[in-house]
Amino acid sequence: MKLSNNDNKQYKHLTLDNGLRVLLVNDPSSEKSASSLAINIGHFDDPIDRQGMAHFIEHMLFLGTEQYPNRGEFAQTISQFGGNSNAWTGTEHTCYFFDVRADKFADVLPRFADFFISPLFEESALFDERNAIDSEFNLKVKDDNRRIIQVHKETVNPAHPFTKFSVGNHDTLGDHSGSIRKEVIDFYNTHYQAQWMTLVLAGPQSLQELTQLAQSSFSKVSGSAKSKPPIAVPMYREQDLGLLLHIKPRKHLQKLIVSFAMPDIADLYRYKSLSFLAHLLGYEGDGSLYAILKKNGWINALSAGGGVNGSNFKDFNISFALTDTGIEYYEDIVEMLFEYICLIKDKKSSLPSLYQDKKRLLELAFDNQEVNKLIDWVSSVSVNMHHYDDDNVLYGDYCMEGFNDDLHEQLLGYLSPHNMRLIMIHPSATHESETINKIAQWYNTPYQVERISPDWLRALSNIQAALPEMLLPNVNPYLAHDNKLYEIESTAQVPTQLKDKPGFEFWFKQDATFRVTKGHFYLELDSEISITDHKAMALTRLFADLFMDSVAEQFYSAELAGLSYHLTSHQGGLTLHTAGLSSCQLKLASQLVEALQKQPISATRFAEYKKQLIRHWKNHNKNKPVSELFSILGAKLMPWNPTPEALAKALKNVCFNEFNTFRSTFFNSIHAKAFLHGNWQNKHAKAVQQQLLCNFASSEILEDLKKPLSTIKEPSVEFYTKENSEHAFVQYIQAPSHNVDDKIKIMAFNQLISQHYFEQLRTQRQLGYLVGAGYAPFNTRAGIAFYIQSPKFTSAELLEHHNNFIAEFVEHIDQLEQTQWEDVKSGLKSQIAEKDKNLRLRSQRFWVAIGNDDHAFSMQEQLLFSLQSLTFQQLKEFIIDVTAPDFPSITLQMN
Repeated sequence: MKLSNNDNKQYKHLTLDNGLRVLLVNDPSSEKSASSLAINIGHFDDPIDRQGMAHFIEHMLFLGTEQYPNRGEFAQTISQFGGNSNAWTGTEHTCYFFDVRADKFADVLPRFADFFISPLFEESALFDERNAIDSEFNLKVKDDNRRIIQVHKETVNPAHPFTKFSVGNHDTLGDHSGSIRKEVIDFYNTHYQAQWMTLVLAGPQSLQELTQLAQSSFSKVSGSAKSKPPIAVPMYREQDLGLLLHIKPRKHLQKLIVSFAMPDIADLYRYKSLSFLAHLLGYEGDGSLYAILKKNGWINALSAGGGVNGSNFKDFNISFALTDTGIEYYEDIVEMLFEYICLIKDKKSSLPSLYQDKKRLLELAFDNQEVNKLIDWVSSVSVNMHHYDDDNVLYGDYCMEGFNDDLHEQLLGYLSPHNMRLIMIHPSATHESETINKIAQWYNTPYQVERISPDWLRALSNIQAALPEMLLPNVNPYLAHDNKLYEIESTAQVPTQLKDKPGFEFWFKQDATFRVTKGHFYLELDSEISITDHKAMALTRLFADLFMDSVAEQFYSAELAGLSYHLTSHQGGLTLHTAGLSSCQLKLASQLVEALQKQPISATRFAEYKKQLIRHWKNHNKNKPVSELFSILGAKLMPWNPTPEALAKALKNVCFNEFNTFRSTFFNSIHAKAFLHGNWQNKHAKAVQQQLLCNFASSEILEDLKKPLSTIKEPSVEFYTKENSEHAFVQYIQAPSHNVDDKIKIMAFNQLISQHYFEQLRTQRQLGYLVGAGYAPFNTRAGIAFYIQSPKFTSAELLEHHNNFIAEFVEHIDQLEQTQWEDVKSGLKSQIAEKDKNLRLRSQRFWVAIGNDDHAFSMQEQLLFSLQSLTFQQLKEFIIDVTAPDFPSITLQMN
């Protein structure tokens, strides 16, 4: 099995007698254990008259089995033991996964295995969960991605399973003849077969112990020698190609998608030929298709290589985010795409060296992988086991065996005008020629279909040469550096502050734990001008977006070389973050800091981004009342964080000259914090520090800007009305103080109540699909938020259900001391004490501590100490206090 150089785990492949393929992973560094089971069953397998069945069964498996019949008990157990669980249903695969404290894994795994042995499918649970599926569907009806995919489904071969309705609703899953339970059981027995499953068990347990757990828990899963029948019909018939689709979105989207139909190509992953082609077409440097179209003012973004795919089909998409002008020139954009494809064909001799660049980067990425959360990793690996052979389960995503000339030519052959579909997505999507006006089923998407003119297709086919200004990427200069792992100079556990002048903090820590040739650099610049009013706050965000746009071409090679950079706005200023390979990152960071003050930004791009940002803010919470209420809550508690609507209004009348004045004034007086963490030594840190002092030598240095927070002084209720929107409420309880004891009490309250809240109000009472309680700190002060969104119940009714639940919870709270308190406490302890899995997470934790002035980096220890001394009686008294009707809180209702 191909392993990364920094992978210290042990692996063992195993196939049980029933045909279930298992990967066992011993990870001594993990405090948790995790499992994931992926099955080659998805919504493609739904019966025509029971669409949504695979998704329905995914929900039902969590609601009781013969051995463990209590509904919601699995989720409650997982939560008590400091873990998480989830599942998803895709086109041809469904995946279930969970994690828990390692010492509880052997107790929980049989519960999980019983999903696949003897689920109950109890009648009342079927009825309730059908309501949950219907709520989920109603929540997604307004989602533009699903609305657009439905048009795709209706314009391909109707015999292909891609056309099926994946979610399901009351109609497709209704018990019309009283036989739904039998149909569910029949589907489950037919499809939930061990030979179509893959299982991953991972944790600190030995491979021998994991082997015994796999065999004892999963040997009873039903299996046979039967193979999965392949899809027998093509996705596209001849009449499904050469189409131009006009789709009207709900939000303001302007996009052109050029889509080429391909079959599934065996062993494509070994060469990454399609990814390499996408890399060439998606290039954003000088002479690229992106750069030329952007210079013309036609696009804001380009991406290549996306598209739906499955076991007998693959869409290869090139997507263009269009400007208003670009909508008028979409034919020219398509023509220039084919001219750029000609360039790729003509410059074939230069492709192997560019391929080697990409191959080297993937090898560096594989050998410098950072450990992810175990639950995420096992779910990904269990799916990979369906796509890659055993030796490449971990390496398949990175494998590039060599430039395959024949495969490259085959793929280029599919990039033909006659093998193309065009999708225009625009709010006023209409066309002057003869069209068919349609409304898509389920999602009610307005769309039109027309055939692309044969004359234009012939003209596109006759394009034989690229434009003179078109260029392929060069060999990447950022990959020329040797990626050296530096010797450790210091074993300090936390960052140290280099001596600095007041108002300019610089922190550094050499990584001595993860030993990867990577690093992170953070720079926070606070400026008083950014918080003057809502207009200044909006201009700060616009500056961040325009800066990222203005440097995209210049630093695209850095992105290709495994480096990333982001300039974002925060309350009070801007934050620059760079990450990736350490060898050339400091050069990139230096260039970006210099560009902050000097990079030219044009009036044209200002006008375009101002318009796009205002649209984004206006779209932000469209049809998501819970999100809108949380935006309002955030603005009430944090004065420097206004609502998207307020920002859009403030930016509306800003002119280019005003923006330029703001930009130059921003740097007149600043407070700076910087942090360098990773594969560097002290000499590198000092050089960066000196460079930053030079960069901002002319700036006046401010005292640190302290982010303000509004204290809730009394209970308040506010009501909002919005047409064509669901009902919702959010209730927020702020911790009585900033101190650590109150913070841990809020965290323990959330740990104790959240799963009960979800189980009672979502699973049993079926109030809506979005139901939850969550720990919600604002500007370091702890709090807990409760929220429900519903298509059926008014916010007043939802709030009544909420109040009744809280009253009942408090009334019976003493029962939890015996049954759950110790497990809840242990679960919370394991969450707080969880070690940083990778360099990224550790960098984030240190950076947050620096931002919060926790210069001892001791918040984790303080929380654990407070939790250790917390008694159930203290928590009970706290919960009774903060849930009392007269305790300060904010309740926001919509409709």
